[in-house]
Amino acid sequence: MAILRVNGIDSGDENAVVTEKPVFETSKSWSLKNYELLHERIERLIEEKTPFFSLEFFPPRFVNGVPNFLERVERLSEGGSVFVDMTWHMGSDPANIDKVTSSSSIAASMLDYCGVDTMLHMTCVQYNKADTLKHLEQAKAMGLRSILALRGDLPPGTELEDTNQFRALDMIRWIREEYGDYFSIGCAGYPLGHPQAPSYKADLQYLKAKCDAGANFVITQLFFEPETFEKFVADCREIGITKPIIPGIMPIMGYESIKRIAKLSQLEIPEHILEDLEPIKHDDDAVQKYGTERCIEMCRRLLDNGSAPSIHLYTMNREGSIREILKALGLWKLEGDRVFPWKNRSQHPIRCLESVRPIYWSFRPRSYITRTRDWDQFPNGRWGNSSSPAFGDVSSYYLSNLTTLRNGDDRLSMFGENIESIEDVKRVFINYITQTPNVSGKKVTVLPWTEAETGVQPETSLISEQLVWCNENGILTVNSQPSVNGAPSTDPLVGWGKPGGYCYQKAYLECFMTAELSEKLIDIIEREYPVRVNYHAIDKDSSFDKTNSEETTPIAVTWGVFPGSEIAQPTVVDPLSFRAWRDEAYQMWMAQWGDFYPKESKSYGVIKSIHDTFRLVTLVDNDFQKPSVLFDVLQKALEQLYQ
Repeated sequence: MAILRVNGIDSGDENAVVTEKPVFETSKSWSLKNYELLHERIERLIEEKTPFFSLEFFPPRFVNGVPNFLERVERLSEGGSVFVDMTWHMGSDPANIDKVTSSSSIAASMLDYCGVDTMLHMTCVQYNKADTLKHLEQAKAMGLRSILALRGDLPPGTELEDTNQFRALDMIRWIREEYGDYFSIGCAGYPLGHPQAPSYKADLQYLKAKCDAGANFVITQLFFEPETFEKFVADCREIGITKPIIPGIMPIMGYESIKRIAKLSQLEIPEHILEDLEPIKHDDDAVQKYGTERCIEMCRRLLDNGSAPSIHLYTMNREGSIREILKALGLWKLEGDRVFPWKNRSQHPIRCLESVRPIYWSFRPRSYITRTRDWDQFPNGRWGNSSSPAFGDVSSYYLSNLTTLRNGDDRLSMFGENIESIEDVKRVFINYITQTPNVSGKKVTVLPWTEAETGVQPETSLISEQLVWCNENGILTVNSQPSVNGAPSTDPLVGWGKPGGYCYQKAYLECFMTAELSEKLIDIIEREYPVRVNYHAIDKDSSFDKTNSEETTPIAVTWGVFPGSEIAQPTVVDPLSFRAWRDEAYQMWMAQWGDFYPKESKSYGVIKSIHDTFRLVTLVDNDFQKPSVLFDVLQKALEQLYQ
């Protein structure tokens, strides 16, 4: 029986927000592993003689630089980075988690949104012990499990005796005293000795004290000659330092920049490098090419002779040369087969066991992560009864909007400078599905309901003709999947999971349509397909909310069977989650399309009219063994509407 929902959720309060955390059904994961502490992963890779790499970044200065920064981190981490780290940048107000560009906020975003294990640098010379412990507690609350413990640079004109005089050794001891083995701890090593150390030998003894106090591994300051690192490692081993020592490598990316960095680090650039750079110092491309080639040569030597187990690259937030270096070294390893239809966070301390998500956020994963980032557990095995899903108010995912907001001019070049009618809107959707350039010669690579500017998913090609037909007829599609009946897990279009398995999907469609068409559609489904097709239709304020699904029972729309494993069920349709998605889905019409036009313009009016009057509808065809009837049902509804 269809359930008519009026004025919001069960309370009858249309403004009610569900905030309780859900209780999920869990089971032994079919393919996931518990989180492995960073230092344990490093030690395992060394024991397996598997070379690896890691990357260092600093926080972007401005809020509008955060989206591109996170996308860059994600692209680079996809090459197989074992971890990334974020510097403790004093100019960013580093401990201020409420500031989007602070070191702490960016580190949390790298962990959550980029899905790679993240280590936060933390300094202590500017703080007292209570401040540092507060910073550590905040890092723990953010989900971080790795800290690079540093003294930190002294403020200009300040001597050590003018500060609290705490050093990295103090912080390492505090971490072990207060948190035991909860954190992996990295510490800094100086291949030429710290410039403020009494001597090179004294600095080696201090490094040994840090390792003995609980540091798990060493990352070195930059250096220019491979012999410098080789001697440093030998000297460390001679005095009993047994922890992994990872070389910190900074490729030369610019003449003036490397001179400035060397000065700040109190290092001298070898004369022969300066002589090499002198004739090309005004040619940025030539300098970068020289720096890249020299970096590759030095790293290859350290890896080949066994001096270094891995490479830690100081990226300076650059991408191109870093990727080139890693590929040349054979360290760049693109992720293999998809574990799930969506990207899982295998290196996230908490999300590593997450195995089920609602389908609505398929193309807005960062939004979903933001909405659920405060959960202390995630569904593993089954979604279960979701009578209290922990989705917060739309306003709580501001960073999600931030990470997907594009330049208005860029959007308008895809969507059109002028929208005269819904026909222009239809054309935008069609151009997105077909990836055909629009009248301005621009490809539509993103819609308001997608985060990545990569166009449609490969599996969309299986139903692209039907989706084009939908949009030609005013059924504006924002999410879909074809039915799949036992495709091999290695299938290039619909496969996921480990080899030797089989994948299944129910046909799914999510779209905006007129209220009149939705009424015809619902009538046909209830008369002719009451069991085979599940629907849920809702308008922008839930004054209309109707479904033939059980209110608190999710519908599995994707599952897989794999050797030696339980059945995996990674994607569901869930009525209560859909109501949380509704706010976001409608908001995107205006926030990432309509608001790019002047409010008095016709273009704004067309988008606003769709936002105000169209209903959001989901359809599930439960018979995955037969050709889907979803598009047949829609055609019948259109025929009745225009009789």
